[in-house]
Amino acid sequence: MIPPGASVHHATAVAVDGRGLMIRGASGRGKSGLALEMMARGAVLVADDRVIVERRGAHLWLSCPAPLRGMIEARGIGLLRTTPGHPVRLCAVLDLDNVETARMPQRREIVLHGQRIPLLHHAGTPTFPAALVQYLRSGRRNAPLITDQQARTQRVVLVTGPSGAGRSTAINALEDFGYEAIDNIPLRLIPRLLEGGALARPVALGVDIRNRDFSVQRLIDLYRDFGQDPRLDAQLLYLDCTPEVLARRYSETRRRHPLAPDESYTSGIAREIALLEVARGVADILVDTSELSPHDLRTRMENLFADATGQQLAVSVQSFSYKRGLPQGLDWVFDCRFLDNPHWDPDLRGLTGLDAAVQAHVRRDARFAPFVDQLCALALFVLPACKEEGKAHLAFGLGCTGGQHRSVTVAETLARSLAEQDWQVSCRHRELERRGLAAVASQPGDVGGRQG
Repeated sequence: MIPPGASVHHATAVAVDGRGLMIRGASGRGKSGLALEMMARGAVLVADDRVIVERRGAHLWLSCPAPLRGMIEARGIGLLRTTPGHPVRLCAVLDLDNVETARMPQRREIVLHGQRIPLLHHAGTPTFPAALVQYLRSGRRNAPLITDQQARTQRVVLVTGPSGAGRSTAINALEDFGYEAIDNIPLRLIPRLLEGGALARPVALGVDIRNRDFSVQRLIDLYRDFGQDPRLDAQLLYLDCTPEVLARRYSETRRRHPLAPDESYTSGIAREIALLEVARGVADILVDTSELSPHDLRTRMENLFADATGQQLAVSVQSFSYKRGLPQGLDWVFDCRFLDNPHWDPDLRGLTGLDAAVQAHVRRDARFAPFVDQLCALALFVLPACKEEGKAHLAFGLGCTGGQHRSVTVAETLARSLAEQDWQVSCRHRELERRGLAAVASQPGDVGGRQG
């Protein structure tokens, strides 16, 4: 039984002193063989062929599906039995599909279930299994060093826009993606922050009118100075929003506008929009948040910026109701309304596509299996090409009438299938979140887990 919110990976996992390593790679790459080499040097087998990744608190944990516990494949011999290891905390991921050619490799990370995990490439040397055992045994002391190239280039994202447009949401999302995020930092301090050479992570800096030294011209001058500095890779992100939506948001929160503390917030909104107009015109990236929920804005941030942390092509799968319109930012949209609708069964009407009874009902439709098979085949055909092109994110949308039964079932099925092929997948259900039927969104391959 897979724990709720966990993801299953085609991988092998071993542990040393309670520190887990997940070994990924295509079939035939030698995942089991490398695990056996490490076991001969003191490592313990956690799982072979299938690995469960589950978030518990602030950490990710590795475990084995019950039918495979204590078994590992040895080529030329067959299945071998060993003492099954207990669940362990995930401390690193090894990718056998990529060969490490550098003697002192650059620092890499991958994002799984919202957590940043060290990512290693396969060295292919005779001592590599022993080195991996020592790496796990020594813990953080063996974190890869930063290369000279990284020391020369620092990515900086300046985030601005009118109050209420979602700057804090964007900053928080960037922090979750691995950025070092600082909100409301005085402009005069930003150059000092970057004086000592590049940091280990990209930096996101929130700047707005609340700062006592804020001026649009100073912000633009700072941004242009960054553009002349070869050590910096700087972008200006402007979060835009219509005055009507900003007014509604202020009305809902009942907060005073910083530019009109003693007047109506509508006066402050008008002043701020006019003040920031020049910054809006020079921004590299403009995101209109007028029709975006916090979840939608987070997805947009992931699409635009998550690749800077080194994670692989991210895939998002989202269910929705056609009655409320298409979500923004989708690359592919598929209509699930031709499938048998559980809504007409009184016993299923109040349930969702996350419930087994609803999923069984939808899957009994003779058209379900061919549809999902072809949908998965299309996705698996498109994704490698998108990754090769350098795309950081691809979004699939599945819609039905109410966004509660059929589209949710198909979205969960598609996300699970892609995750089992080792694609990094997040899955959310817009209508369920809106109605409180799903407090969090599932991530079967985030490459899995649950996020808000």
